[in-house]
Amino acid sequence: MDTTCCIAASYEAKAHGVKTGTGVREARYLCPDITFIQGNHTRYVHTHNKIHKLIHEVIYVDAVLSIDEMYGRLPPRWQSPEIARSKALEIKETLRANIGPHIGASIGIAPNRFLAKLASKLEKPNGLVLLDFTEIPDTLLKMPLSEVTGIGRRIEQRLRTARILTMDDLYQASRRKLHKIWGSIEGDRMWYALRGIELPPVETHRSTVGHSHILPPRLRTFAGAHSVLHRMLQKACRRLRAMDTFTGHLEVQVKFGFEQRWRAEAHSFPTQDCILLGEHLNQLWKKHPRHAPNPTKVAVTLSHLTHGGSHTPSLFPQENHPRRIALQEAMDAINKRYGGRTLYYAPAMEAQRCPEAAPMRIAFNHIPDLELEDDR
Repeated sequence: MDTTCCIAASYEAKAHGVKTGTGVREARYLCPDITFIQGNHTRYVHTHNKIHKLIHEVIYVDAVLSIDEMYGRLPPRWQSPEIARSKALEIKETLRANIGPHIGASIGIAPNRFLAKLASKLEKPNGLVLLDFTEIPDTLLKMPLSEVTGIGRRIEQRLRTARILTMDDLYQASRRKLHKIWGSIEGDRMWYALRGIELPPVETHRSTVGHSHILPPRLRTFAGAHSVLHRMLQKACRRLRAMDTFTGHLEVQVKFGFEQRWRAEAHSFPTQDCILLGEHLNQLWKKHPRHAPNPTKVAVTLSHLTHGGSHTPSLFPQENHPRRIALQEAMDAINKRYGGRTLYYAPAMEAQRCPEAAPMRIAFNHIPDLELEDDR
């Protein structure tokens, strides 16, 4: 569809200016001979899991950062440059032998995770860069600040205002100055990270659960959008129950046509019940603009999350339906075994019967659990 966008452009396409987020129509203009392949996210997750397993057999994988990024810490006896490089080459050969000859892996080896990530960007694709203390910061000096992990547009603008324009400027800045620019301890963490000092990771907590979806043409109606919203809400509630988490806030967003945006929100007693949340969704939907163009994109976000260990059940029957939650958990078990479109509540029927409606997708920071989100 010309209304969607490119997610993973090849290096050949990137040379023509096609990048992540480029619309299909624009991509055809930039690269007339381009070939589009519809994403197969289930296959991607299967391949990711296989790659994870293969790398884990060579070195211990400490963290999976995204669908195509992992991090592993080498034990002391493997930290000499020779052994570290041999392990990196072993990973590359293992992937070639078990995934295929066209698989590449850009690997960075450095004193800490931050520098290893920067090193992995220096010789893409399929590079291998070893960055030791003696090579900091010289090896990184040509890297633009926009490529540095932790420097987004807002921070880059602050750095410009402080006359920090290059990687060398950043490295030479004092810890106090970086703290002031970031406005928090994150500036201090940047100062230490640039010098190869490994700091304890910052503990993060999930703050939202949700889904967004560009509607397929056949569902770009008010009834179709309403059905897709219910499908996404039921998927989000299934994830809540799997995480033993409750939500107290529902937000709905809809894009009408290609310019008009609408959002509405509702609060509730912390719940996992998609019937109760579905009723809130219906009440919000009644308020949508009546004379707007047909909807093209919808999103559901659940926030104000509480873990089950901190959750206090409501005393009011309308907010606490143990039997209904037990029923939904039974539905979850059936959907886990036979696929996510097996059992659902009626408001999602039109979307459930459309394979293109809110299928499983891989987010930048979330790899779907195939047992939980399989859309067979």
